[in-house]
Amino acid sequence: MNKLIKIARGHLDRSGDLPISIHTLAHISSIPRPALPDNEEISNLIMPYISRIQHLTLSFPVEWMSNFLHQTANAEDLQSLESLKLLYCPMEGSGHLGQNNFFTFAPKLHKVSIEYLSELGWKYLSQNTVHFPWNQLSELNFKHIVASPNYLQTILSSCTTLTKLTLSIIKAADEIPPHFNTIFPNLGLPIPPQLNHINLPTIRNLTLYNPKNFDYSKYLSSLRIHFPNVEHFSITSSGDTRNGREWSHSQFTSLLTESISTPLLSVSTPSHISDNDIESIMGEVPSLVSLDVIEGNPLSPTTVRLMLQGYLCPNLEILKCQVAPAVLSNFLDMIESRFVGRKSKARYRGFKTLVIRCSKKSAGYLEERERIEELQECGRDITIVDG
Repeated sequence: MNKLIKIARGHLDRSGDLPISIHTLAHISSIPRPALPDNEEISNLIMPYISRIQHLTLSFPVEWMSNFLHQTANAEDLQSLESLKLLYCPMEGSGHLGQNNFFTFAPKLHKVSIEYLSELGWKYLSQNTVHFPWNQLSELNFKHIVASPNYLQTILSSCTTLTKLTLSIIKAADEIPPHFNTIFPNLGLPIPPQLNHINLPTIRNLTLYNPKNFDYSKYLSSLRIHFPNVEHFSITSSGDTRNGREWSHSQFTSLLTESISTPLLSVSTPSHISDNDIESIMGEVPSLVSLDVIEGNPLSPTTVRLMLQGYLCPNLEILKCQVAPAVLSNFLDMIESRFVGRKSKARYRGFKTLVIRCSKKSAGYLEERERIEELQECGRDITIVDG
């Protein structure tokens, strides 16, 4: 580690007074517990350049990171920092996340991501342990990081300028078994009756990180958090996107009913989704401008026909989906029917971006390849993904 830090510092020293970015990487496999958790390595890399760091990614073992972040930087030290990503690496032993005071004073910080690099579990934020200038953040992401409903409400209520949010999904309070408190000490479940409903009106982009395929609508309902102005909704997960995760349309419908008020402009999911559910999304959210269901089933002939007739997603501009070779010709007809000439004053001017998964060895694709190439030569942003 010392040799790598010396090499990095050699490059940084040659950068003069320019703003700099530091990004460290670590493998997600378990790191043996050091005899004494040590933050010297992190300090040697960060502290000499702290006032010039604009973007910072730290990826270190849990206890190393926790010890380093327990100290508090001076207000003038972090004057350039704009974005921060903390990646906690698994290590032998418990490795609880400790007090985080280091970034309390960072006048330009607006983007924060905290992630525990493990597919096997989560890390728990104990009450009042994480300190950031919440009221100036525009983006906040938690991956494999959870907090009690009370503490999460406290954090999010303080984020008065937040527009993008990622939450990790765990089971709802009434589904969590008794031994859960031994995994996450002091979680305080079930939810105390004094937990109030809160609105988060500034959030426009909501991403739910759901690697275990839990019921996200029930979890959000248990948090008693409402997102009245969310326009962009995404379900994400790690690992292979084709791993059997199924789209639950009932959960999506409940989300629209209970947690989101504004008509959505975009929906994205890596889950496997049926052609019927794709059509249901299009029918129930006619306001969509962007839809990414490329890991789902191919669009049905009925869906393509309804799109051609203008009954589904009349304002769609970005579409990522699978198209069966036998349906590709009709799909291209639908695409061309929506293109509007440059001189037209119409607000909707057709598709701007299309990503289509279709077998390039199929007869259906080979018959339409020349047509696709002509559309691309005319400036249409069409990408064919073989599959």
